[in-house]
Amino acid sequence: RMFASRLAFVAPRVHGALRVAHARPGRFVARGKHKSSTTTMGAIVVPPATVVPHREGETFNVKGLRLTDHFFTVPLDHFVQPSDDSSMDAPASRETITVFAREVIATSKASDPTFDKQKLPALLFLQGGPGFEAARPTETGGWLQEACKEFRVFLLDQRGTGRSAKISVDSLRREFGDDDQGKASYISHHRSDSIVADAECIRHTVLGADTKWTLLGQSFGGFCITRYLCASPNGVREALYTGGLPPLIRHPGNAALGTYGKLLERIKTQNVKYYKRFPGDVGSVRGIAEFLREKGPQQTPNGSRLSLRGLQALGFSNLGVSGGFERLHYLLETAWDVEGETLSYSFLKGVDDALAFDTNPLYAVAHESIYCNGGGEPSAWAAETALRGGGTYGFDTSLECDFGEKAPFYFTGEMVFPFMFDEISALRPLKNAANILATKTDWTVLYDADVLNENTVPVACASYTEDAFVDWDLANETAREILGARVWSTSEYMHSGIREDGAVVFSKLLAMVRGDDPMR
Repeated sequence: RMFASRLAFVAPRVHGALRVAHARPGRFVARGKHKSSTTTMGAIVVPPATVVPHREGETFNVKGLRLTDHFFTVPLDHFVQPSDDSSMDAPASRETITVFAREVIATSKASDPTFDKQKLPALLFLQGGPGFEAARPTETGGWLQEACKEFRVFLLDQRGTGRSAKISVDSLRREFGDDDQGKASYISHHRSDSIVADAECIRHTVLGADTKWTLLGQSFGGFCITRYLCASPNGVREALYTGGLPPLIRHPGNAALGTYGKLLERIKTQNVKYYKRFPGDVGSVRGIAEFLREKGPQQTPNGSRLSLRGLQALGFSNLGVSGGFERLHYLLETAWDVEGETLSYSFLKGVDDALAFDTNPLYAVAHESIYCNGGGEPSAWAAETALRGGGTYGFDTSLECDFGEKAPFYFTGEMVFPFMFDEISALRPLKNAANILATKTDWTVLYDADVLNENTVPVACASYTEDAFVDWDLANETAREILGARVWSTSEYMHSGIREDGAVVFSKLLAMVRGDDPMR
């Protein structure tokens, strides 16, 4: 199912429509010589951070907050080297994209006529993902309300999401047509190294090169913080992690396989807990599974197909998050129109909603690449390999193993599998690009543990002991690599702690990182 040959990646093809001055919003090509040059931090290649073109958009209020939109023009490929040909007869083309960030200030501050926002310290929030935009505040509350007591907060739509040159099936088709190699190459520029390079350009532009900001990263946002500490620590005042320490950063290559092996054990524990909460669902889920095995995949309202593997994947956003058990149970309650004969429209629509990649396909296509840390190894559909490996009792979808009549059918967790690109309608057009990315071997180095061993930035981490998205053991292994990092290990919250009790989590981490909550 995967290409056997090694694939050389090249810069995305530049289409004629992008060479003109009226190129469509979000992405264009600037003509001229490449002036950028890179430096290194250990094994890390670091692009230059510069002031970039910037436009301030509208300012508006929601309850308790004043929001201002900002648009920045940044290189698509921050790491491109200058041309060796210095003559003006051979101009280089440099493709750029628009990156969006929303500035948030408490209205209690902003409404003061003497208020100067430049005097407020800045905080950059790095969203979980990969492939999701920052939240859109409708009113003050949670961690944001707490942060706005001190900071002006920047909510970044990471490249490829939201208003930052958003990637969609349609946008890729417009740009690249049937060129799957071009699509894959373009997507490859959307990892944490490029996100951090964007953030540094934004910092230089809005704050100035000498002004540092505080970082807050949830889940994949913590992966971005780790890249920041490796590549551009001089831009960071302090760093706060919530459930997002990247695993196996000393692994020379693809850490995904080892990560998913550990996470499957965590997911198995979540399944046991789920069926203990809802023991009647053992029979309910197996009844649906038996129906799918006998009748075959069922079409869903959006044109996807629900197979046994799709049923298994319903744990994706339901195991290991607050309220997830309840959501899954209530979805299963709706399973039948006619029990044993016809699955209900409500249930099939709920399946579509639970596996909704249509608005954010980047999340699925780029998912395993976030674990590739140089080393010449592909991600190679690591979750699939781990699932099919040893020690996965309960995850076999054949229903023919000797589980016993009442043995539970286990759900998988936050993992992307090849079958999804066949069965989920929104992902089918990206199947070839996903396979190309799964075989890509020339990934750049994202992290350098030796650099982290010399860290001077104050760091505090919330690490959740029952986290089913970021393995607690592997996360703490990484925390030990970051000199001076303080870790708050707790079972009180799941992976979604920042959403469950954001003000408490944020305040705790800020107190830890500043020594107001002293070590004991």
